[in-house]
Amino acid sequence: MSIRFMSTATMSRGLSRVGAVMGRGTNLPGEVALRMYPNVLSEVRFRGTVIVVTGSNGKTTTSNMIAHVMRSAGLTVLNNAKGSNMKPGIAAAVLGAVGRDGSVDSDVVVLEVDECMARFVFDDIKPDYLLVLNLLRDQVTRNGHPGLVFDKLQEAVDKIPDATLVLNANDPISQRLSNGRAPVYFGMERCERSTSTCETGTQDMKVCPRCFHALEYDYYHYNHLGKFRCPNCGFATPAADFVGSDAHLSDGSLLIDGTRVTTGFTAPYNIFNALGAAAVCCASGALTLDQFASGVSDFDVAKTRIDSFEFDGRPVTLLMTKLNATSLDQSISFAIGRPDAEKTAVLYVNNALYTGLKDISWLYDVAFERLRGAVSKVVCLGTRALDAAACLKVAGFPAKDIICDTDVSRTRELLRQTSGSIYVFAASAFGNEGRLVEEMRNGTL
Repeated sequence: MSIRFMSTATMSRGLSRVGAVMGRGTNLPGEVALRMYPNVLSEVRFRGTVIVVTGSNGKTTTSNMIAHVMRSAGLTVLNNAKGSNMKPGIAAAVLGAVGRDGSVDSDVVVLEVDECMARFVFDDIKPDYLLVLNLLRDQVTRNGHPGLVFDKLQEAVDKIPDATLVLNANDPISQRLSNGRAPVYFGMERCERSTSTCETGTQDMKVCPRCFHALEYDYYHYNHLGKFRCPNCGFATPAADFVGSDAHLSDGSLLIDGTRVTTGFTAPYNIFNALGAAAVCCASGALTLDQFASGVSDFDVAKTRIDSFEFDGRPVTLLMTKLNATSLDQSISFAIGRPDAEKTAVLYVNNALYTGLKDISWLYDVAFERLRGAVSKVVCLGTRALDAAACLKVAGFPAKDIICDTDVSRTRELLRQTSGSIYVFAASAFGNEGRLVEEMRNGTL
């Protein structure tokens, strides 16, 4: 343990305390630390098990779920709970917990890591377990094709030869990361929302990645996730070590290898997240399935991802989506699957304000046609409200049922032209969703 390491860690902890008092972001201490000593994380010693969670969708929810159930079982846990999943955010979280001897003393360390940045994080931090939830078309202006994301993540995996991989058996992209290893697989059997054809706007794996013949599917969960096989070379969904079955979306329960687990999640993608969390918790030996079931029963998804409140006595559900079609498609599936007699959808779309990106092409991959007949009106808001309205018209949604305005201060006025339960699809990627919610709740900006 070098003097340079200890001085950098001390400085980072100090900045974290100041930031906490001032309510500032979580990245700055890590950014400064990495400038002072780029290899600072390589000197950190972890006394407990290190679990990394990555993938296109579900990282924050799943990593926080794992941390919650571990703590419920009495284990001490360090995790980057707020989703700062690039190297500076990870450095801030880890260095903030380093003791005087240069070690992190937690029983378990759970780190959410960006799938494209993992290859840099793994230069210094070597996880014991790597959970990969899925690889999908995501933030195409930054990531391009999911094949490129796969290549970057494979580079990361090659740097951790001793780690146990926990992979999604239903994902023909990410399951190939095994590259000759014997991974732990988790997979979901057909459930009530599974379909015989892909009903979402994207399907990122139509051909076999080995021989390029068309894949055949017994069923789809969403996008390209499902039970698949190649009739030419035999590439197929592998047998899962942790199998989810008999899923009941009414209470978010499912059987995992015969143990009933009730999550409270009513969306299939969050049940999938719970299955992946159970797989890594149990494969690591930290928990039994019964302990996982007990801990996950009172886990709440962060309100930054899903929230509920009322507007003029009408129930409102806020669904935060990422800048990818699959995420928004799943929010639409959640809304149209709810039993409300009448529904209004709010589509809130901005530029990616935190990066300045203005490319909105991903929006045209969303299967908006599924809203026809399922909602009575769609209110389009945000700086890209006109693009959202154009997508709806292309999908055949009647123009008379589309209300559009870029001025968020008119939200309450516009919503009063609608009726029924309200589902807000906030597809602006940290583009000040709080402003919209505050307007709906209080009418103040």
